[in-house]
Amino acid sequence: MEATTKMKSISRRRFLKKTGWVAAGITVAGFGAFPVVRDKIPALPTFDAPSDKDSLTWIQILADGRVRFYCPRMEMGQGAALGLTQVVAEELNIEQADIDCILPDTDQTSPFQMTVGSQSIANFFDPVSWAAAQLREVLRAVAAEKTGLSTEQIVDGRSGFKLPDGTTIGYAALVPATDVIITDNRLIENDNFKRYALRPTTKHQTIGQNWLHHDLTAIVTGRMAYARDISLPDMAFGAVVQPPSFGAQLVAANSTGAMELPGVLGVEIDKAAGFVGVVASTPFILPEALEALNAEWLTGSDFGQEQIDALLDVERLRAEDDFTHTLDQSGDLEVGQQAARHRSSGRYDTPFAAHAAMEPRSGLVWVRADKVEVWCGTQDPFFVQKRVAKTLNRETEDVVVHTHRIGGGFGGRVMCQASEAAARLSAKFNLPVRIQWDRSAEFQNNYFQPGFSHFIDAGVSKDGFITHWDHDVVSSSILTGLAPGLIGKAIDLATPDQGTTRGIRPPYEMANKRIRHSAMRTPVPINAWRGLGSAPNAFAIESMMDELAFKSDSDPLQFRLKNLPANRARLAKVLRKVGDMSNWGQATLKDTGRGLACAVYKDETAVAVVADLTIDHAAETIKVTKVCCAQDCGLVLNPHQVESQIMGNITWGCSMTLNEQITFAQGRVEQDNFHLYEPLRHGSSPEVNVALLAPPGTPPAPVGESALPPVPAAIANAVFAATGHRCRRLPIRYEDIFAETG
Repeated sequence: MEATTKMKSISRRRFLKKTGWVAAGITVAGFGAFPVVRDKIPALPTFDAPSDKDSLTWIQILADGRVRFYCPRMEMGQGAALGLTQVVAEELNIEQADIDCILPDTDQTSPFQMTVGSQSIANFFDPVSWAAAQLREVLRAVAAEKTGLSTEQIVDGRSGFKLPDGTTIGYAALVPATDVIITDNRLIENDNFKRYALRPTTKHQTIGQNWLHHDLTAIVTGRMAYARDISLPDMAFGAVVQPPSFGAQLVAANSTGAMELPGVLGVEIDKAAGFVGVVASTPFILPEALEALNAEWLTGSDFGQEQIDALLDVERLRAEDDFTHTLDQSGDLEVGQQAARHRSSGRYDTPFAAHAAMEPRSGLVWVRADKVEVWCGTQDPFFVQKRVAKTLNRETEDVVVHTHRIGGGFGGRVMCQASEAAARLSAKFNLPVRIQWDRSAEFQNNYFQPGFSHFIDAGVSKDGFITHWDHDVVSSSILTGLAPGLIGKAIDLATPDQGTTRGIRPPYEMANKRIRHSAMRTPVPINAWRGLGSAPNAFAIESMMDELAFKSDSDPLQFRLKNLPANRARLAKVLRKVGDMSNWGQATLKDTGRGLACAVYKDETAVAVVADLTIDHAAETIKVTKVCCAQDCGLVLNPHQVESQIMGNITWGCSMTLNEQITFAQGRVEQDNFHLYEPLRHGSSPEVNVALLAPPGTPPAPVGESALPPVPAAIANAVFAATGHRCRRLPIRYEDIFAETG
């Protein structure tokens, strides 16, 4: 018993110190919020979904009555911190100005799930609401003790409570002037206490409001500090020689020439690790220093796009009837084929893609005897913490990662390779070292979205119902894409990758179907990219749905509605809504087209889009002029923020469809900057109209990637409506459509 008490005391003092309290305050915390981590296994990303108890230390009341919210989500433009702040405000009956929302360092909270997969609101809404409500009720209990009243007599007020005599008592009056109270014995162990965030939307005070993001002013005025903006006294600047191609191995390097350059402080060459780094007093000498190192590499495979295309060739696997996994199978394909009055088949291909975030990664690391500090932007600071600890052979708790807003993530900022390299150089030369990647390094050395190759054969009965659906797809594993060699291949054989196959099962009624998948490992590093497989898979599925509608002389909207099962009522509603928004069915002018597509992201968020486009023969361009989108993502915390996310998805979808493509030659990326990999520009962006549907009582569903999947198919279907040409390969370019007549 004595030992247990002692450990609780230590945990509390450690918590107060690391959360930076300089004033008295109240939080609700249980012992074990900050477990000691001594990893003896490889560093892994932070997967575990949050529990209620995890959330208790995220929210604090300070002595002045303000609330400090350590938001357990990294911020990269998606606005999750804003939505969760509104949940805190809803439960505590406070205003936005009363909350300080902070991106926590790794020593300020217990580890939380990495910020990926549009999970922030869906997974963190409930624990944040629960913790804020618990804190509110602790404060109510403190008010009852202070006034001698029962908790039932203490009713809610703004930023505090109302007493029976009409007076109010604010939260600040409930916080001791000197002592900090941490109570883990006041928790309400059941769900009988009120959860204001769970009330009907008509009773919400802050949820559903269009709050502006708390970082907005700092961003637009240039005061927002990103990782590359951080500097320390006596800081040095580092750079690393990057391999010239995937799989290249270091043979030799020579430090003599680099060390003769003015400002160069040191060079580290580790042939076994394939590491060549240089440290200088100024960043401007680094390119010359890297060149002077004369690094020699044994290049890996000099593969090119032709070899990769041969690996990811669905027709080759079909000819061999060799697919690793059957994802879904029911009925009898032959029976369905015989029942088909109209039949269509086609191959659909999507290319490799880069994240192309505006901010290239950087890392500043200061290695000292007692502590290692890291300043970086990452989607998983606890993963970076573990990676840096293992790089230095240090205990995980020795490393503190100071988090920063990210200038675009899209799945590409889970790791921070710059931080790991900076840690090596800082430890070697006993200086704080910052490494900043340039654009070329970002394109060549990050991981990628894999190419996809689909083949679908399907049919329609004389009554307009889908008779059969035979769908084969080959790609590369995404979620396990970085697993090495034989381990990766063994995983591929054991189970289909849940990222690659995301959205592969159509939402329609199909009595006779078969969906098969094979994952092919290529030399290209693969991992998460916005939406993972959902957009490539929806491109194939929704393109085929349009082809079936055309073959059976059916309206594409009505054809989809007719083939939806009863349990897809929410998808049916967004389809009808987007039809109303776009005046679906009206005649279009020459050289214009309109296309429809839909999807259910992660089987939760229903989305339907209609894309309008114009073919400009003089300029030889395709321009998407307008996109209407109806989305049902359940409870919406901040409509403006959700609409912004949908607009970003649609813009990304247009860019993916018309512009973006990564290709390879001699073992490396051919597109190393935005002049060769050009995202959609402002002048080419469409007008976007958004409608949000939220059935009463539905919890929040994913938003960050949900509107992307149907966009490419909607555009491809619009191209067909305008030209009669079926585009089954992305990106869609004018010259490909009109090659025969151009």
